[in-house]
Amino acid sequence: MYLVFCYGTLRSGESNHEVIKGATLIESFSWTNGQLYDTRDGYPALIQNKDANVYGEVYEVDAQLLEKINLLEGYQEGRDHNLYERVMQRIESEQGSYEAITYIMRKPEKRFMEIPGGDWVTYRNSKK
Repeated sequence: MYLVFCYGTLRSGESNHEVIKGATLIESFSWTNGQLYDTRDGYPALIQNKDANVYGEVYEVDAQLLEKINLLEGYQEGRDHNLYERVMQRIESEQGSYEAITYIMRKPEKRFMEIPGGDWVTYRNSKK
């Protein structure tokens, strides 16, 4: 089993949450270091940054669900041009901390917009 930090469209109620149907929700409110950006393609990107936080959920998934997440995130092990890179990152919560798989982008593109507050759901809902 694997722990995965979900900060964007995989979160509960979001457009790709169905991809992780069957996953066990471990933390509904958690955060990690990073800066969140709107890619302007309907999903966010987390860029590593020790001076900001990104908020999300932690799920426990099996190998089959992890492979589905890899496909969604454009990640293939050993490939040089992944959309996202898969890293182990410290995730904090009110119940404690975890080491969880987190999908990050190396750097933002010029067209990306910084998401103030680091919460995709709050940001997206404010746009409605």
